[in-house]
Amino acid sequence: MKRLVSCVLAVALTSGLPLRVEAQARRPRLIVLLMVDQMRADYIDKFQHQWTAGLRRLIAEGAWFREADYPYAATVTCGGHASVSTGTLPSVHGMIGNTWWDRERGAVVACADDPTVYNLSFGKPVDAAGESAVRLLAPTLADELRAQLSPVPRIVAFSLKARSAVTLGGQRPDAVAWVDDQGAFVTSSAFAGGPSPAVADYVARHPVEHQLWSTWDRALPDSAYLYEDLAGGARDGDAPSFPRTIRTWVDWQASPLADEYLVDMALDVGAQMKLGAAGRTDMLAIGFSTLDIVGHASGPNSHEVQDVLVRLDRTIGRLLAGLDRQVGRGNYVVALSADHGVAPVPERSEAFGLDAARIPVRAIPDAAQQAIAAQLGRGQYVNRLMSDNLYLADDVYDMLRSRPGALAAVRTAIESVPGVRAVYSRDQLMAGAFGDDALARQFANSFMPSRSGDFVIAYKPYWLFGGTGGTTHGTPYRYDTHVPVILMGPGIAPGEYARSVTPLDIAPTLAYLAGITLPYAHGQVLTDALRRPEAALTTRGTTPAPRPVPPAPAAGR
Repeated sequence: MKRLVSCVLAVALTSGLPLRVEAQARRPRLIVLLMVDQMRADYIDKFQHQWTAGLRRLIAEGAWFREADYPYAATVTCGGHASVSTGTLPSVHGMIGNTWWDRERGAVVACADDPTVYNLSFGKPVDAAGESAVRLLAPTLADELRAQLSPVPRIVAFSLKARSAVTLGGQRPDAVAWVDDQGAFVTSSAFAGGPSPAVADYVARHPVEHQLWSTWDRALPDSAYLYEDLAGGARDGDAPSFPRTIRTWVDWQASPLADEYLVDMALDVGAQMKLGAAGRTDMLAIGFSTLDIVGHASGPNSHEVQDVLVRLDRTIGRLLAGLDRQVGRGNYVVALSADHGVAPVPERSEAFGLDAARIPVRAIPDAAQQAIAAQLGRGQYVNRLMSDNLYLADDVYDMLRSRPGALAAVRTAIESVPGVRAVYSRDQLMAGAFGDDALARQFANSFMPSRSGDFVIAYKPYWLFGGTGGTTHGTPYRYDTHVPVILMGPGIAPGEYARSVTPLDIAPTLAYLAGITLPYAHGQVLTDALRRPEAALTTRGTTPAPRPVPPAPAAGR
């Protein structure tokens, strides 16, 4: 019998065929997906000398892909989380923005809105409309883990934002929670008949109100922080400086206390639910939102951003130490990334001599309205401008299309607005013939005909649409697309990798480790990070072959 087993092993090894036993043995007992909202990739280079715990451990012990960029233009929270969790583009999974104009309803909808369900509170009464992953048109990694593995894994997803938690947890998580507009932790009837007992128990024992009236001050000496304080005086006028008193739920969410709470809740709930128990491959996903809230108000050069990261480093360190105890150091794999980056505060960029400014909110709709009126006569033709999507009134686009040169005239009028770089019509983006226009391809990767605008606007670098203070994201430029991708755990080869990858590669890589497949995956398995640790080498300068884009599922299911 021993000789027979030896022969079988030898044949399998020499033929290159995968061994089922080996595949089962390498499967992690727990997949941990960490998303840090608005974490630019260059934060690691700039600030890692301030880190000593969790972020430092991921960099030192993990596979750090330094050239990771989103291949699309709509770099926002909902799209980023959905792209990482599904391995697909917004043009496929349908999350083309945090919000968009619903032509059938004639109203703005948020990506997690679901009028057919209702939210369930873990404490305070809530009366908000329901939220779920119903608008997500591609299955997530979590969905496929549940569908393909036996025993069925347990899925847990937490964030401050519904659009983060539901896109990470998918259609049927075992426990999912976020904070609603009234300051209560909630879930949705889409996922269960009632709140998860483990989450409800933790929230009851640890009311956030007990953390109010605490103080957030710098964790390090003032001299340890880079850049000038107050981001050159260009912060949002409502953003206080240090020290900050945590008076309200809004203050709490804009402080490192919120990140700490999510990790403590995850460890407590994980222990109660026995996440990572032998024989299963469970999944824990956490969306850290505080950096995004602080970054919008204070900008990427602020002391606040640096301090959030210093404290997040310690918080993730506590998470990893807890998982070491609960699951075992060699039994779980971690992936860390971000949904998008962020632009510098325009006033600061302008002060340093860059071409930067803010575009008035009405400038683009007014330019479009005047140009269309010149073609069609008097009337109201523009419905809504949402970020970079311009929606026209019903049938207006078709009327313009029927008149030679009319669409081009409207595009030219919009492009004349200071701060606008280019304008693409829906016909151009649907045609798919972009040639050397890489910018158009990025916008096409974010475009879904049933949800996107009739015209899509590319702003100039460092120019922001609207606003009077702080900053934002949502462009195809590297300060928005360039984010960290780090993997750590069994089967992952530590090292720094310099080839071009995308965050869409995370889900296929984790799926490979779990022994499952993803039907719509546009990302690829990061095979160089799966080498044996002793064979891990830094790769430089290689670019993967172009990836075919899967067909988009039909919207409106």
